[in-house]
Amino acid sequence: MSKTRIRDIKDCRWYWIDKAVIHEYAPKIGAMGIAVYSFLASFADNNQKCFPSQKYIAEKFGCSRSTVSKTLKTLEQHGLIKKVKRDRYHCTYLLLKARCKAEETQVSTTGNSDVSGMDTNDNKRIKNIINIDKGNLVPSFNAFKELHSRRREKSLALDLAGELDDYKGLPLYISLAKKYPESLLRKILEQVKAIPPEKIKKSRGALFNHLVRKNGGKPH
Repeated sequence: MSKTRIRDIKDCRWYWIDKAVIHEYAPKIGAMGIAVYSFLASFADNNQKCFPSQKYIAEKFGCSRSTVSKTLKTLEQHGLIKKVKRDRYHCTYLLLKARCKAEETQVSTTGNSDVSGMDTNDNKRIKNIINIDKGNLVPSFNAFKELHSRRREKSLALDLAGELDDYKGLPLYISLAKKYPESLLRKILEQVKAIPPEKIKKSRGALFNHLVRKNGGKPH
């Protein structure tokens, strides 16, 4: 008989949404609204910004782009997100603080009572890392730095994928963020964005990867 595996926050493969989005807004935004909001939340960086294209969201959900566009408008109308145009074709989505009743943000079990409705996924883990005896300061501080580094790498990778409109290549951008300095990656990103579309043979993502490998030198 196989052992039941309970999900664990330690693996860092999860994201968070305010419980009020389910309790207060579900009747207003519907199942598709919950799905799209959750999808945006899974890509949100430390500043609660994300950049997935409507086409990419539609492909993931197997629906039309017009359905995604309508759903995003509904989320914005109810104050859950704010859409900011970056250029003619790309938008940034900012996840806003959900307005709710006080009791809707309360956790459901005493086992999780140290995590408030405002805490993010990694915050509980960070609390556990820094709430230590002085004798364990060095290894715990190293663990904290490692966690912080992974969050920065993920945030940078999401930025790159959004700017290049290439979320399918996200694993590649994460690996590049681990290997090369952020300053170099952003410099090459600006170079690629400045090239007219008709002069790019494959895609901006492919060109970006080629230039990083060619000009990156030794990884940090």
